[in-house]
Amino acid sequence: MRFCFLPRLTGKFRLRCCCLLTILALITFSYLLVNLVITHTSKNQCTRCYEPMDVVYTWVNGSDKRFLDQIKLYSPFRDKARYDDKNELKYSLRSLEKYAPWVRNVYIVTNGQIPFWLNLENPKVQIVQHADIADDGTMLPTFSSAAIETFIHKIPTLSKDFLYLNDDIFLAAPLFPDDLITLSEGVKVFTAWQVPDCALDCPWMFVGDGSCDSHCYVEECQFDGGDCDHPDYQNHMHELEDYNMSNEGEDTFIDVPKTFPKGVKKTDNIRDIYEMFKRVNGSSTKQLVEKFNREKLKSNKSTSKKSSVKNENEREDKSGEKLSNSKDIFAHSLIHTNKMFNQVYGFKTRKVLAHVGFLLNVDVIEAMLVRFWKEFAVTKSHRFREKNDLQYAFTYYHFLMSESRNKSVSEIFDDFDTDGSGTWSDREIRTLLAKIYNLPLDWSAVRYFEEVVTNCSLHQNNYLPLEHQLEQKFVYSTLVYERYEDSTIPTVTKGLVLACRELTDMMKMNFAQVPLYKFHINQKTGIYSNFKMLTSNITQVVDALDELRKNPKKFNCINDNLSEDNPEENQLISALLEDFYLSLFPVRSQFELENNYRNRFQHYNDYRAWFSRKTLFRNVVYVICVVAFMVCVKILCFRHKGKFARTLVFLSSRSDYSTI
Repeated sequence: MRFCFLPRLTGKFRLRCCCLLTILALITFSYLLVNLVITHTSKNQCTRCYEPMDVVYTWVNGSDKRFLDQIKLYSPFRDKARYDDKNELKYSLRSLEKYAPWVRNVYIVTNGQIPFWLNLENPKVQIVQHADIADDGTMLPTFSSAAIETFIHKIPTLSKDFLYLNDDIFLAAPLFPDDLITLSEGVKVFTAWQVPDCALDCPWMFVGDGSCDSHCYVEECQFDGGDCDHPDYQNHMHELEDYNMSNEGEDTFIDVPKTFPKGVKKTDNIRDIYEMFKRVNGSSTKQLVEKFNREKLKSNKSTSKKSSVKNENEREDKSGEKLSNSKDIFAHSLIHTNKMFNQVYGFKTRKVLAHVGFLLNVDVIEAMLVRFWKEFAVTKSHRFREKNDLQYAFTYYHFLMSESRNKSVSEIFDDFDTDGSGTWSDREIRTLLAKIYNLPLDWSAVRYFEEVVTNCSLHQNNYLPLEHQLEQKFVYSTLVYERYEDSTIPTVTKGLVLACRELTDMMKMNFAQVPLYKFHINQKTGIYSNFKMLTSNITQVVDALDELRKNPKKFNCINDNLSEDNPEENQLISALLEDFYLSLFPVRSQFELENNYRNRFQHYNDYRAWFSRKTLFRNVVYVICVVAFMVCVKILCFRHKGKFARTLVFLSSRSDYSTI
């Protein structure tokens, strides 16, 4: 469309404009091309580059009337104090801006509530409702953090790797991606204390250790992991579980029971005790002594392990509470989760994750949800936390550390073929044997390997695939400098190894199973994290906050454990906590409104409805303005065209008059 009032360009002026536009286009194209090359080169040369990372918070405002009405509707007896908001999220965002400015976006997952201080116009922060990302199997509304955590990775624009933070965690030292993940070691795992005991006097290290423990022979401990299924234990489990096995002396290993089988009289004679157990067990005295000696050694070993576990728990639990003996929902859910892992990955001693930020990967989360889909379906069906929930962070990181894959024999061969020659030199074989056998390497192990290779070379060549037969026929011998002087084995090729059953079994047994994901257990968790518990004791709270002031760390968690029975003390503690946060982060962050402003809406649905109306009104105004502008332009065109026509008529009449 050409407007009539624009002047018509001359040919010379049009040429100059075309040349200028061409030069500008060439300059722009050259700049973009050079920038692309530089960026691509820097990415290839960079060894410490990471993809953009977002942060996800879960938050709730426990003082919201609508929220409290929902809790009262679904469960009037629930503790409402644990949902109380003390502005932790605001100060956590201030710490994030100060110590982790590299974070790309921040997502706050809520049940629809909006912090009154949050700047919704900031493009780096976004409110995400449960209903927008929850699965179909999730019971909404949900008040369970275990259920909410199962769908936080479904935020549409979320980065592949993201940092998950609770609102009671804040940063107090610079945090970098290298503190969470490294290209060489993978994800860093921060562990704290061991999983709570499944029963009294039965730590998890007793379960599945090969020794039958009567205290662990209960359903909560998975019946000692099958340790009591051995016939020696099963035949006399009912008799032995009522015995009180006590240590009567240092010199003998045999324990004298308080009660004896029917027909046997109590006696202090060791020989009579031997004969009694001989009749009961059907074994010789020598076998009985050996058996009881083994049991006593196991018992002593277990006692020492239990003592070390107790000391470790008392040392690591700085909150003053015995978490290992706790019977709250959190402890029960940890025990339940550990039982699931015992069934899938075997009986192991596992630790609970420390109170830090969790670096999560969307692909790993999806694989975890598929692996434990039944258990997570139960977790998502709960509105409130229950004992049979799967603990999200515990499940994620132990799934990450437990998953493995099986390497093929061909891959294992290539791992030891360091020179890429397609054969194993004597040096490479030495490395293989050093990784299999205990050091110092015994000569008999070397001779055995040589015999296996020689026999396979002589007798199994006919069973090789055709391509490997040709390989054996035409392959050159290993170079002289790669052979030892006394070496007599034939050339070890990949085809020979694949066809030799003894070699493939040995390689599969020692090298086949490898971790699926890269991870590294950080042994210095205390350097990275602080954990303090808020109680209704004012003196303890003041001391704890001063300790945080004196020794701030990258991750600091202040967990709320206030009692509803002390409202006056709790009010003072809230003021002390606010003063503590202001002493560390007094400056308003970009995520907050100015001090004299607050959000008009407390719920995201109300804000969304208002924003839709605002957008509709703005678009209507824009359309009206555009239409009015076009109408004005058209009117001007008509007026200009009329004046131009009258001018032409006048000039033509004057020219006719002059010719006459």
